[in-house]
Amino acid sequence: MSANLVIRDGEPYWWNSPDIWVVPGNDPSGPPGSPIAGKAAFLWGRVRNSGDETALGARVNFYWSNPAAGVLRSNSTLVGSAFVDLEPKEAKEVFCTIPWVPQIVNEGHECVVAEVIHPSDPLTPSPPPDEFIPPNYHQIAQKNLTVLALKNDMIVLTIQVAASIRKEKVLEVATEIGGALDRDNLVQAGLEKYRPARDDSIKVGLSLEPGCGKSGEEASGKRVEFNVRPGTAKATYLKVWPHDLEPMTYLLLHVISRDEHGVVGGITYILIRAKED
Repeated sequence: MSANLVIRDGEPYWWNSPDIWVVPGNDPSGPPGSPIAGKAAFLWGRVRNSGDETALGARVNFYWSNPAAGVLRSNSTLVGSAFVDLEPKEAKEVFCTIPWVPQIVNEGHECVVAEVIHPSDPLTPSPPPDEFIPPNYHQIAQKNLTVLALKNDMIVLTIQVAASIRKEKVLEVATEIGGALDRDNLVQAGLEKYRPARDDSIKVGLSLEPGCGKSGEEASGKRVEFNVRPGTAKATYLKVWPHDLEPMTYLLLHVISRDEHGVVGGITYILIRAKED
């Protein structure tokens, strides 16, 4: 007999967990939504015990990290922890009692990681690797989902790509466009009345240079590749050209990082109109 503590990954993009969300403001019981720069917010998580043994005093740790396509323990910050008792087959929602004050960087908030720790369902190996690797652990999940309001000018976003302290990596970063969010994620983003856009012809591009470049120079889906030395990070620049979305619709833009073994991380942007009619 053992506990089996689960924080769900997102589908099909695992960094969009429906079991992690933010409540902006000073009231942790308030409605979920996007964090506001410089203002307090509370981090919430949903944990399930799918095992057949009671887990008493399971600790849920909440971390934040700057916008990155691949999040490491060594470049993340522990916000705080919560504790929960879970009977077999029980699920509970918990929040970190220490408020989080986010800084909005490059049009997007930091990503959040939650992990649940208990002796009856330990993380292995111990200590765990520098990479969180949520798909490899049912106890770990990540929320790297940002609402981005499209403007009349091109937007340039800086995305960090880091390598662990153990080895150099050759990483590829690419974009994908489209798809739909589950209801939990839409509600948590404050967009429960929005629907997927019918037009996904938006132009985006990736570059190793921060400059704007010429119009049309970067094509949708362009990839960049580079070496990252152990314990360091490099920046890639995501460029999003103006696009006239219909009111109350959204378009998903995914930035995905891969190494020789497959996907190592990503960020999803929910694109909406800057001003609704």
